[in-house]
Amino acid sequence: MENSPDDPDQDDGLPFYLTPPEPCPYLPDRLEQRILTIVPEGQTALATPLLTVGFRRSQRMYYRPQCPGCTACISARIPVAQFKPDKNFRRILKRNQDIETPVTHTREVDDLFDLFQKYQLSRHSDGNMADMDITAFRDMLQDHPGNARLMRCIKDNRTLGAMLFDDMVDGTSAVYSFFDTDEDKRSLGTWMVLKLVEYTAAQQKPYTYLGYWIAASPKMSYKARFQPLQILIKNEWTDFKTISFD
Repeated sequence: MENSPDDPDQDDGLPFYLTPPEPCPYLPDRLEQRILTIVPEGQTALATPLLTVGFRRSQRMYYRPQCPGCTACISARIPVAQFKPDKNFRRILKRNQDIETPVTHTREVDDLFDLFQKYQLSRHSDGNMADMDITAFRDMLQDHPGNARLMRCIKDNRTLGAMLFDDMVDGTSAVYSFFDTDEDKRSLGTWMVLKLVEYTAAQQKPYTYLGYWIAASPKMSYKARFQPLQILIKNEWTDFKTISFD
């Protein structure tokens, strides 16, 4: 891992590093390279400025793609004051009215491990996360600078899903979600994003960050369904529908 002393995002005093290239997990025949930094525990004020310039969080590591010859990963966020669920989203919200969504800290998570494993084996059996043990699972949820929250989806005392997200000064940032794949008809993945937007609006914060939109990746292209959507182009947040991708 190389130090990147000339990176413009180091104004906050954090050291930034450039990772070696490795195979891209989203697009075939491409290489992934990241610029990253570690945010110390308790330094939650650094989260918002990092996300506004396109970084994402994994535990206390914040990273941004710096891939050779590729700019497919584009940061996306929902301006919650302008967001109105379309007909399909309203159906999903109505379908899941019987589910409660308490938001808690990430201290007690062991009861979610079996659900997480079931989700990985069903949806991502070929990925690295399918091999995670309970210690790694705890670290994923509990190792953070201090602003992580957990939204549980509960029906009749049974947890159907969970979303890890960050609660920040200017909004929320979805980090990772998983759910009971036997409940496919509920569209729980989409529904949790909709509930996070509702939570953000209730907190009177302007944005829900969705991570990276990748047009050519089926796993990541779905984010364009949430309109209006803003995307980060040349370090400026721009309305998705005003950009031509030809």
